[in-house]
Amino acid sequence: MSDIKNDPVFHPGKRHYVLCGDEAGMKKLKSVKKILADQLVSFEEIHLFQECSSEVDNHLGRQMIGSYLFVAAEWKTLREFMGLTKKLGYSSEDVQFIIVGEEEKRIFCCRCHFISILKSSITTGDWIPCSGCGLKLELSDHYSPIKDAYLGYVAQT
Repeated sequence: MSDIKNDPVFHPGKRHYVLCGDEAGMKKLKSVKKILADQLVSFEEIHLFQECSSEVDNHLGRQMIGSYLFVAAEWKTLREFMGLTKKLGYSSEDVQFIIVGEEEKRIFCCRCHFISILKSSITTGDWIPCSGCGLKLELSDHYSPIKDAYLGYVAQT
């Protein structure tokens, strides 16, 4: 899965920067915007709360090669943008995803194949009960982009 950060990290030397976020996301990107403005680097902003998704899609699709994209938003919006940027041909080196709020974890049960959704903080090695069959699952770091979920192994008790 794409690397999701809690705070933006500036990467110098790019041709052009695009700051993309919802209202709270744009606040998180203020530090990057200040660096870009201070260094007189080319950048633009896309406010997700002001533009519809097709406008954003078109805007991102028209970017020049060498553009670097920062996307800061809540988890649901961030997941949509992960798919959009991949569809538009952005590589993982061209995009930085910054989460606003808490990440939603999806865990795929190895027994019943149900996908449990957790909004609480859980890390690799922690266990949770499967919402489908009740089996204790240990969260792994194996992510399936097809299932859009992490694999849950049988927890050792």
